[in-house]
Amino acid sequence: MQLMCDAVGVLGSRHGLLINPLARKCGVVRFDRFDKLPELHLKVGARIAGRELVLPLTPDGQTFRFHDQRLTPCSMALMGIDAASGVKVKLTALTPFRPRDAAFSTTPVLGLRVEAEKIGGAFRWEKKESDPQDVELFVQFSGPGIAVQPEGHDALALRFNSVRSATTPDAGKANPVTQDVPQQDRVLALRGMLRGAEFVQTVAFGTEPTTTLDLAWCTFSAPTLSVQGVMCPFKYTQTFAGLDAVCDWARSNPTALFDNAQNVDGIVGRNNCSKSVNNLLAYTLHSWLLDTWWCLRAKGEDWFSVWEGSCYYHSTVDVEYTQAPFYLAVWPELLKIELDFWPEFSKDGAKTAGERGHGTLFLSHDTGAHASAGGQEYHHEMEVEETANYLILSYAYWRRTGDDSMLRRHAAVLEKYLRFLSACDTTGCGVPSVGVANTIDDASPAIQFGRCQTYLAVKCLAAFEAGAEMLAELNRTTMVFECNAAAEKIRSLVHKKGWADDHFVTLLDKSAQGVVDPWSGQKLDLPEVPGWDAPHIYTVNGLVPFDMVGHDVGLDEEKLREDLQVATQRCLREYGCVHTDFHFERASMPESMQNLAGFARNPGWISMNMLRDMAAFYRGVDLRALADRYWEWQVVTNTQEPKMFFETFKGNNLCFYPRGIAIWGFFEALGGLQIDAVEGIDRASPAFPGTRVPRLYDADWANGECQMLE
Repeated sequence: MQLMCDAVGVLGSRHGLLINPLARKCGVVRFDRFDKLPELHLKVGARIAGRELVLPLTPDGQTFRFHDQRLTPCSMALMGIDAASGVKVKLTALTPFRPRDAAFSTTPVLGLRVEAEKIGGAFRWEKKESDPQDVELFVQFSGPGIAVQPEGHDALALRFNSVRSATTPDAGKANPVTQDVPQQDRVLALRGMLRGAEFVQTVAFGTEPTTTLDLAWCTFSAPTLSVQGVMCPFKYTQTFAGLDAVCDWARSNPTALFDNAQNVDGIVGRNNCSKSVNNLLAYTLHSWLLDTWWCLRAKGEDWFSVWEGSCYYHSTVDVEYTQAPFYLAVWPELLKIELDFWPEFSKDGAKTAGERGHGTLFLSHDTGAHASAGGQEYHHEMEVEETANYLILSYAYWRRTGDDSMLRRHAAVLEKYLRFLSACDTTGCGVPSVGVANTIDDASPAIQFGRCQTYLAVKCLAAFEAGAEMLAELNRTTMVFECNAAAEKIRSLVHKKGWADDHFVTLLDKSAQGVVDPWSGQKLDLPEVPGWDAPHIYTVNGLVPFDMVGHDVGLDEEKLREDLQVATQRCLREYGCVHTDFHFERASMPESMQNLAGFARNPGWISMNMLRDMAAFYRGVDLRALADRYWEWQVVTNTQEPKMFFETFKGNNLCFYPRGIAIWGFFEALGGLQIDAVEGIDRASPAFPGTRVPRLYDADWANGECQMLE
């Protein structure tokens, strides 16, 4: 494929490598902002018949004549071909990612493998100038702020500074306090040898097995993340006492990362989806891994949070909601950790709902920013949306796994969240009318903060349905009737006011009276909210977790299918669907939006398209071809500058974003898989003829085995 920026990182351990072959340099992923990574020059190449050629990861040296690139979930690879000799050199960088194996996946080691082979025949029609019988592979590390020094007989020490940013009461997200954090990494030769300040390996052609140059890049860091004011060590400290212990593990397990990649990649690759889908599965995982933090709290409890990409918020609830298909399909225990700590960040419902909100709680947008998780940092709370998200996720986790421990531990909070949603309904229609500004923060007023949004109506319907079942399970029956009644009100309202000929409208109440822009604080001085009746892609956003566990919220399925087709057609642009086909552009950008939200006409978000696609697959609506558009957008951006998964198009700057990992739910949606461990439901009904996808939920990742959905 084309040369573009890519990266691999270790789950939760802040250890990663970003490559930028077009700029001929790399970056070390640690604690820094993504636009200020320590610059690394990774000189990887071969000495062939007296000539030295390198891959385009360093500004020094002559590059190969032709380059190619590959990616899998656990790896990225860069290749170069020398036309004069017919030699191909390949560098592969790997992460120890193995779903549901925390100890292995957080091991702070990256694997590097360099290999060489002769291509069959000649490069194009060109005559070879030489026919070498062997080549010398080499790897060198350098960089403007990186000191390299041999350490022992088989290792190089890499010393550099990483910059930790932290928020304080006096220094918010936009202007955090920064400090240099000295790093001392160690790169080991697993196969090959250290010669001076470079690793080398001679490869003789025609011999079996083929020799490779294998390296292990090890790190170990002191506590860096502050949670509620307490510094937390990394998860891997449960396994390793220090850098020496990490290096000992790497030496004792020289093929572990390479063997694991073969197993994990082999399972995921066992599908007949498009190349774009497979590229997105890998690329979104790579981006998500860069955002993850896995640490230990004072009493040994796990803290797992995910940066919101270039926004640097921790475990933004709506972002994690969009990623729920990954958690439910691949690693539900990670979602459990978040479900356990989010309630710590609850707020008094009276702040939003006034007197009606006394005795209630709500969950706000995020839990902190940069290297500090001490509470909300975003401009506004998104109270209704995030509270509903938590309720839906709690329900989906319980039904998928059969584990009710989170329900029982947070029973009182669940009830207070549900009472908050009821308190925010000031009109009696069932749909909240206050606290309704949502995550779609670059959208039109109708999509973003209109009253009685269809998007939030369906999400609250799902939350009340979930709440009724969870409270019944907990024998907290007082509010079960209220939840069922609220759900029925919303369902009836959507049926009555939501449908316009061939699509669901954006707002169930078109009136602009009392509608306030959360960014400017100004009321809309209009008789009705512009774009209130336009098609949009968010009606089904609240349904996918329910689809995955086989729960029907009672909306008209025929209308949902028609809406999926019509809204997709009318909102479709070059790289996917925009929020709505209503054209809106702000006259000016409020200061509060600077560096937080986009300012453009008709933007779109890729992951929201993906979530919509999953709802479509479960309903037999074929939107599979759209993945080509999503991948094309990643190519367009990352062949020009490092952005990793770029969520937004036509405006905004949500890059290095984790939310694209939602695509890991595609296999379940295409296979029609529904698993409800509470009810004993485990059924599959592939959406389209010829579908063949792996079942990831109970895959044997360590041995590379899984069932197939076909």
